[in-house]
Amino acid sequence: MMRGLLLVNVLVLLGLTAYVVSAQTDYTEPYRPQYHFSASTGWLGDPNGMIRYNDLYHVFWWGHATSPDLVHWTEQRYPMAGADGSFDYFSGSVVVDEQNTSGLAQGESAPLIAIYTMHDRATEAEAQGLSVSQDGITFEYFDGNPVLDTPETVFRDPQVWWDAENQRWLMIIALPERHRVRFYASPDLQTWEHLSDFGPVGARANWWEVPDLIQVSVAGDANTKRWVLMCGMGPNSVQYFVGDWDGTQFTLDPEANGYLLRGDGLPGTVFADFEAGLPAGWTADGDALSVSDGTDLGLYRVSGWLGGGFLSTFTPGTAFGYRGTVTITSPEFTIEPSAINFLLAGTDDAEQAVVNLLVNGEIVRSATGAGDVLMRWAGWDVSEFSGQTGQLQIVDNTDSADAGFLNVDHILFSDVLMPSGREHANWLDYGPDYYAVRAYRDYDEAEDRAVLMGWLGNWEYARWVPTTWGKGVLALPREIELRTTPGGLRIAQRPIPTFETLRGDVVEVREVVLDGVRPLTEFVPPRNTYELDVEFAVTDPAARFGLRLAVGGRNAITVGYDARTGNLFLDRTRPENASVVPDFAKYVTAPLLPVDGRIHLHIYVDQSSVEIFADDGALALSAVMFPSATSTGIELFAEGGTAQLTHLQAWELASIWEMP
Repeated sequence: MMRGLLLVNVLVLLGLTAYVVSAQTDYTEPYRPQYHFSASTGWLGDPNGMIRYNDLYHVFWWGHATSPDLVHWTEQRYPMAGADGSFDYFSGSVVVDEQNTSGLAQGESAPLIAIYTMHDRATEAEAQGLSVSQDGITFEYFDGNPVLDTPETVFRDPQVWWDAENQRWLMIIALPERHRVRFYASPDLQTWEHLSDFGPVGARANWWEVPDLIQVSVAGDANTKRWVLMCGMGPNSVQYFVGDWDGTQFTLDPEANGYLLRGDGLPGTVFADFEAGLPAGWTADGDALSVSDGTDLGLYRVSGWLGGGFLSTFTPGTAFGYRGTVTITSPEFTIEPSAINFLLAGTDDAEQAVVNLLVNGEIVRSATGAGDVLMRWAGWDVSEFSGQTGQLQIVDNTDSADAGFLNVDHILFSDVLMPSGREHANWLDYGPDYYAVRAYRDYDEAEDRAVLMGWLGNWEYARWVPTTWGKGVLALPREIELRTTPGGLRIAQRPIPTFETLRGDVVEVREVVLDGVRPLTEFVPPRNTYELDVEFAVTDPAARFGLRLAVGGRNAITVGYDARTGNLFLDRTRPENASVVPDFAKYVTAPLLPVDGRIHLHIYVDQSSVEIFADDGALALSAVMFPSATSTGIELFAEGGTAQLTHLQAWELASIWEMP
């Protein structure tokens, strides 16, 4: 029997009135996920109002669903009532006002109060409003709205929680264009006092949205928790910061954030970091250049360098006027690691300014910026030149008033190629489709864990995905912890263990040498709804190896490891519907070194998505996909050399919509 959505039945469930809708859909439509939550119809965007209360989990997207275990879900009727239709409900949160601080309770039960952004349809101005529920299902518009307004036009996504120590409500909210989050406090959810701001820091190529602040346990130390601030960066990324919250202000912990602030723990050897000027042996031929913290670059405000300074070919002391030309040359070096990485910003025109790698006096690699002042990783695979003599050259050929200059920092010789085009940040997920992450608040005080849930989507193409039943899916809920690394504290994550209850019989494969393509004949699922736990031994430093999923003819989603560049990769350039929109066909990478010579991947495939957790959750990568129903093949492969599959476990996973 299928769980569906149309006829309304009323039942009392764990102290809350629940409206279960049934019958219209059987949840077997093309691309419909079977163990990820999706709405019956319509849009499902950012998850909001994620609370546990009376042993029931809630999630809102200004639709509403409930679950006893974060795996099996019941969709409720549309919750929002009473507004005049002049605004759209944008992201926000839901709280349980157990002490009736708002004075809005109408009986003995605590009201549930939604706090959200009111996005005016006519002016696009944004303010914060309330809706109140006495039964946990219907939320009535509050006549006193808006409860928080500012002169900011873009001012959105409030996350609100109870501050027990100070007996007040706290709010974190985004100022997207300014790359800031702002903190407020309130005694009653209706009057709000500004406490502090945080930012800009970290990545800022796109707007900051859907922020959250939670405490997270440090692995191996049951008594230690640290504060983690998370922030979405549209259209599809989430960064985080580890620090301290004193009840009023969030501050970065310099040691916990050594990777973020200084590049601590980056694999490899720093060839030049420009902390103390131009390094010994480097020469500059031409006009003046800047080696500083950027304060002498006129009106340009650079971001993203590591440590205290960086190199710029912009002539110091000028604004948008004259800048000189210069050629900066490094001393010669022997190319030994397989990659050269550096942070780079500035012109995207190689005729104006360029970074070159010379091998034996000849230019063999070149790189430019992205046309702005945000530093991003750039670099090259130089394994083919191993043992030869190299030299770096930074050339600024123009003295025009355009952005024809380059900023360079943290040149790193490494066996890991950093992800080209990404800013240096603590990224929660390296995939193209993981966004708008929020944490569950436990009003039952029954759990000692931090659980996140995000949206499996990307605003570049979310409107055009080929699903007929609706748009949008929620990612698997993930437990997170902080792990101590050479660069400080970093998040590790894994899907909640409850998903193991969906497993069928295990299939195991051990000790297989891979050379070319090998179909996984031992495990042939009838649909793309399964879990894989896979370990490879890196036996050839030149090999690329992994799995091809949702194989149908020449089409597949490839999840693999490139031993030459130290990168986990996902290749979504050859599945069906790769051309659904131009931005859908993507090849993404994430830096990953083997542990004891092994690469461990935990993979969840569910009809139209794949979520990958590497190195016991130290790295995650999530993506949507749209293969045909018959494209269910799985292949192991190795190319450019051999690899060894040491151990594979596979399970078909039951549908959460199929009821006994």
